Amino acid sequence: MKTIGALAILLASTSLALAQPPSTPADNESFIGQMGAFNGAFVSQDTGNNQALTLQNGVGNFAVTNQDKAKSNTSDILQFGAGNFAVADQKGKTNDQSTLQFGTLNFASTRQRDGGQNNSTIGQFGFGNAAFVDQSKGDNSQDTLQVGGLNFASTTQTNGSHGSNSSDTMQFGWGNGAVVGQDGGRNDQTTLQVGVGNFAATSQWGVIGSNGNASSTTQFGWENVSFASQAGGNNSQDTFQAGGRNFAATSQSSFFGVNKASTAQFGIGNTALTAQIANPLGSNDSLIVQAGYHNTAIASQSGVQGGGFQLGGSNLQGTVQIGTGNYALTSQTSSSSVTNTSVTAQFGYRNVAVTVQH
Repeated sequence: MKTIGALAILLASTSLALAQPPSTPADNESFIGQMGAFNGAFVSQDTGNNQALTLQNGVGNFAVTNQDKAKSNTSDILQFGAGNFAVADQKGKTNDQSTLQFGTLNFASTRQRDGGQNNSTIGQFGFGNAAFVDQSKGDNSQDTLQVGGLNFASTTQTNGSHGSNSSDTMQFGWGNGAVVGQDGGRNDQTTLQVGVGNFAATSQWGVIGSNGNASSTTQFGWENVSFASQAGGNNSQDTFQAGGRNFAATSQSSFFGVNKASTAQFGIGNTALTAQIANPLGSNDSLIVQAGYHNTAIASQSGVQGGGFQLGGSNLQGTVQIGTGNYALTSQTSSSSVTNTSVTAQFGYRNVAVTVQH
């Protein structure tokens, strides 16, 4: 009866407040709602234009919000379950963060600094998931979704004022890990992992080219691993892996040149390595497709090389391997206005192909 009476008084007071003429909005606004036992919430806001919402339902959940020196900071933390922990720390200009956690022992940390427009959304459902976000200096946007248990995601983005950085990470399953670092603006990355023990690391930085860097990694199965590192802009890479213990590493560096890499692997224990460098206005294009068991493909392409300022030159390579124990090695270096093209296709058991072109 006491609870019903208190709720009636709260609703009545809210109705009276809404009926009053609009007043000048408060510089700082905070609402904390907690249901259950042993929940804790801490909110600190300074210098105005801050809004914080904390809602917790369950046992032993804890939330910390700190906002300071803002043009407009907004933070929403919602936690349902037991032993969940969320931290939001925002300072300077315009930052917006939302954290939603369902389950047990999930952890989320969001840190945003000096952003013209930093936006972060974290959603975690399950057990022991952890997400870390650190964004600063400009137009950065990130979304992290994790469903399952013991998944880990870390996103770091900075210098989005040169052009927006965008990151989307989605993980479903158990023990998946994703680490993303982007710097310099005009970087875009997407990681999707479904299964057990998958790991993807994407690092993009120092954009100079007009088109930025774009990375997409998709993995289904168990213990798939993908590394992609891109620098200088005008780089794009796509990695798709399905099966078990596939490994793909792609590294591209371009300053006004163009690099494109696509890797697709199906099966168990396949390995693909692609490294591309394009000097001024050179271009590299690589495609690797492998299906089967323990196939390996290595491709290295360099674009325009040599002294002086050279223009043109391109490398194009495609490798397709289906079967068991096939091996392909391709290395190409093009000079000015020269184009190298390599196509390797192998089907069966323990085939070997080596191609070198200058």
